[in-house]
Amino acid sequence: MLNKLKHTGKQALIYSLGNISAKLIGFILLPLYTSYLSTEEYGILAILEVTSAFMVAVLSFKLSTAMIRWCSDEQSVHKTKSILFTTYSTALVILVLLNLIFQPLTSELSNLFFGVTEFKNYFILLIISASFEILNLFSLDLIRLKQKPVFFVIASIIKVGVVLALNIYFIKYRGLGVTGIILSQLIGNALLTIITLPFLLKNMVFNYLTSELKPMMKYSIPLIFSTISMMLLTMGDRFLIKYYMNYSDVGIYSLGYKLASVMNILVIHSFQTGFLPIAYKNYDKPDAQRFFSKTLTYYSYLLVICALGLSLFSEEVIVLFSRNTEFNIAYTVVPFITLAFVFKGIQFVYSLGLHFVKKTKYNASIVMAAAILNLGLNLLLIPNFGIYGASIATIITWVLMSTAFYKFSYRFYKVKYEIKKIIILVSLGIVLYLTSLLFIDFGFYTKILLKGVLIASFPFILFLFRFYEKVEVERVKEMVINFLSKKKS
Repeated sequence: MLNKLKHTGKQALIYSLGNISAKLIGFILLPLYTSYLSTEEYGILAILEVTSAFMVAVLSFKLSTAMIRWCSDEQSVHKTKSILFTTYSTALVILVLLNLIFQPLTSELSNLFFGVTEFKNYFILLIISASFEILNLFSLDLIRLKQKPVFFVIASIIKVGVVLALNIYFIKYRGLGVTGIILSQLIGNALLTIITLPFLLKNMVFNYLTSELKPMMKYSIPLIFSTISMMLLTMGDRFLIKYYMNYSDVGIYSLGYKLASVMNILVIHSFQTGFLPIAYKNYDKPDAQRFFSKTLTYYSYLLVICALGLSLFSEEVIVLFSRNTEFNIAYTVVPFITLAFVFKGIQFVYSLGLHFVKKTKYNASIVMAAAILNLGLNLLLIPNFGIYGASIATIITWVLMSTAFYKFSYRFYKVKYEIKKIIILVSLGIVLYLTSLLFIDFGFYTKILLKGVLIASFPFILFLFRFYEKVEVERVKEMVINFLSKKKS
């Protein structure tokens, strides 16, 4: 069991290198963005990023997800390659048709989103960039399925390096602002498509499986609705903040959200990327229940530690990297969003049971209900509490959604998760953060020292609640002894 957990952690860690490199762009370029973009322009960029993510989620039709699900069960190499060709070629045809439909409507899209037509070029670039990103989903999912994490990391780092260099060139030296950022992303996505295409073609045979497409679409279509709902849930608040407030508030909220999203990329997305193929291969094994239970416990442990660290040091990070003091207040929303992300990460593991038994219609229903709830909470809270109302709405929604996924998933795939331990983890994280508020009037370096002590105390305080099993403590002791003995030799 411990070896399985260790393998899962290793896979997630390797994939995280690629995800971290992508996330680093936002932080490396933060001084550049805050120097050359106003809070209003940053807010416009945030709206465009949300729109791009929404396009990728919807226009992909979740065919790459169906591909990885079908291929994980298939024993025939030839049929696996046929499934890949079937889904990829279908997506390619859909994207060509959608570009032919939407490219002539970019002026209307600009007017719809911003009330003016002058942002037409944003949408021309955005649609093309999203098309390449959708095609890349197949390549990256195939790399995960084949468990080629090194290739994943190398391809991701190359893309990130190019996007980073182009951002600097287009913004600083060409003065292209938001246009330069979108153009950089487009070129990076196109480059990734070119890099991974040989690997993709190597694992295809030109055999279109019409009979397999129907059940795959039946599997993926409910996921489209759940994905749309998820996008509205996680990103719809930006549009409502714009409606009730202004682009400057959108920019401030988005910066805080971006900082909190480090754990979404570093922990949640990396874990999902590395764990999903492993989960599909282990869900029917004799020790599956304990495997998934312990995985969630220590995954939650990591989520809470990351959320606590970001919440404690968000002020210092923003002040250090932001050149525009108008952005500094963004740190105040980080604790709310990181707490919401803890429950987002947890619900992913709960939801896997519905994927295992191919009951994805429940995924769609739960997420759609959560999106409606989130919309209602945002409409109620944003007018009264501004960006903090959006943050509170996000927490409430993710808590209730993770609970719903647990209840429904348990009906079809029973795993006795260690709920009590997860409650202890989350509660301790909240208490330690609230304790840090006592240091608000202390000096800069004193605050950093005391916050560091709070984080360091987290694993030791858990001993008071008998959080660790005896075998886990013994294994950690063995690892420490082995490490020290190797260091002495």
